[in-house]
Amino acid sequence: MKLQINTGPDSNTLRFAGDLDIYSVEPAREALLAHLADRPGIELDLEGVETCDAAGMQLLLAAHRSAVAAGKTFAIRTPVSAIEQCGQALGLGPEGRLPQAPANL
Repeated sequence: MKLQINTGPDSNTLRFAGDLDIYSVEPAREALLAHLADRPGIELDLEGVETCDAAGMQLLLAAHRSAVAAGKTFAIRTPVSAIEQCGQALGLGPEGRLPQAPANL
């Protein structure tokens, strides 16, 4: 399945569904940069992500670093097993985990 990217219920949220892999990181990167450019931060809803590979994880980590460097917020609303499994396979410990949005969002 290809990656589908949609704006969420509020303007800071991006929803990803499908495969976050080497074949989809370029359009995902473009969407993330465009979305983050004129907003105070970004929140990712990854509930629909079915698979994630090293390229997808690298994109998420780079997006996090870019947002923080720009003084913007970055959070993941819904952690999914595909992302967690990829992180574990890559040996990411607690310090390598991406920040999650508060539970009340």
